[in-house]
Amino acid sequence: MKLNMKIHKIKSIDDLEINLPITKGLYAITGQNGSGKSTVVTCASSVFFNMPMHAYFGKTDEDASILFDLGGAKRSWKKNAADKWIQDRVGIMNIKGFYEGSIIFGNRFRNTNMDQIKELEVIDDSILITAPEFIRENLGLILHNDKNFYPQLFKLDANNLNLTIKGDIFYYQKLNRRVSQFHMSTGENLLVTVLNSMYIRNNDRASLTKPCLFFLDEIELALHPSSLRRLVEFLKKISDQYNYAIYFSTHSIELISSIRPDNIFFLERHSDNTIEIINPCYPSYATRILYDHTGYDYVILVEDDLAKKIIDKTLRNYSLLNSKLVHVLPCGGYSNVIELAREVISSNLIGKQSKILIVLDGDVRIEAEQYIAKNGIVNNIPINYLPIESLEKYLKKNLVDIVDHKLFRHLNDFVFHQVSLSDIVTTYKSNNENVNDNNGKRLFGRIDNELRDRNKTRSEFIDVIIDYLFNNNILQVQPLLTFLKKQLR
Repeated sequence: MKLNMKIHKIKSIDDLEINLPITKGLYAITGQNGSGKSTVVTCASSVFFNMPMHAYFGKTDEDASILFDLGGAKRSWKKNAADKWIQDRVGIMNIKGFYEGSIIFGNRFRNTNMDQIKELEVIDDSILITAPEFIRENLGLILHNDKNFYPQLFKLDANNLNLTIKGDIFYYQKLNRRVSQFHMSTGENLLVTVLNSMYIRNNDRASLTKPCLFFLDEIELALHPSSLRRLVEFLKKISDQYNYAIYFSTHSIELISSIRPDNIFFLERHSDNTIEIINPCYPSYATRILYDHTGYDYVILVEDDLAKKIIDKTLRNYSLLNSKLVHVLPCGGYSNVIELAREVISSNLIGKQSKILIVLDGDVRIEAEQYIAKNGIVNNIPINYLPIESLEKYLKKNLVDIVDHKLFRHLNDFVFHQVSLSDIVTTYKSNNENVNDNNGKRLFGRIDNELRDRNKTRSEFIDVIIDYLFNNNILQVQPLLTFLKKQLR
């Protein structure tokens, strides 16, 4: 199930509709500076967070709105005649969540003042209580890879003080020196807040089946790359254990490269100020960085993980990697691949020692040639095509249109034990989802949901398909093999 959100006239976004999965896992909302990613995250958090709308979004048009739909239950934010934001609810939307913005002092301590901060610096030990071990240990593990880096962590017992500050206030003590949250580093301040909210949510999970969304806005601004990597690993475990869908608003390569492409939403702002959502999106396209390319003799740009796995297997099976280093890099749709290749050549991003190749899906030859001609692209980069279409089209063609019985049984034995592949296809057809589903995305959506329910990944599923292709249709691979042999000389 997905949370449908429509944003109308909020900050730099005129109109945008996005479907956000609520399935557990890590997700990224990314885009270039000014694309609107932080606005999307803040708007999305308003589905569970009764935020002061004027403070977060500033002056907005009188018809500005945020609309949500989750399985028929609806929530909305609209403005009344007095220019006041009003929330409306239709049906029961069972969803919880947590939001943390990157500007911590502006969001968390807006009601404080210097006199109160000075008072909180000299408080008596009697009004401090020991903070949960979950927070203390993970604060040390994520920031310093040492769960005991902070020997003592305390929390203010706010019941003993008349404070206008909202939220918990933490102190750590180390080497007989006590430091309040107001004087912690930005990374410490941010992370202790995130961990505290997560601890509260963990203990509030009466039912792990109820969706819970975490939105973290540009958390990389406060954390070292090594801490980010440890944070990602920590959040993966917590997400799986407590059924959290955790969203990052980010353009950090450390974060984006650790998230599966179908969980990455790239906001592409065009010259007419419209926004296109690219999903799935590959890190290389999202960041415009050919990461991990240094020293390669050949870089092969492809559309997706299916293409990468086909080429990787071809290179291995036919011993084409002898005495050369080859990097196969997924970039997204065919136009993304072509544009990234053009940028690589014009900007000399990988140096003159590496050779660029392009391999596109088997069904886009005409479209790709037209795109290159229309945009006047002349870069002499060798281009070839896969032996099959996209993953989605391949599955629809061989499981629905003209059924490959052997492939059908092969896939059914892989994962479809509780809900059979026959049941999925039957439901798909009986609901007329096959009508106008030329790209096969509706069929794959059903298959992907079953994979997630069975804790199987898209990558594992593709491995099964690739093995079948090489064991049963090797002649289809021959043109690609000939191309690679010629180019990798």
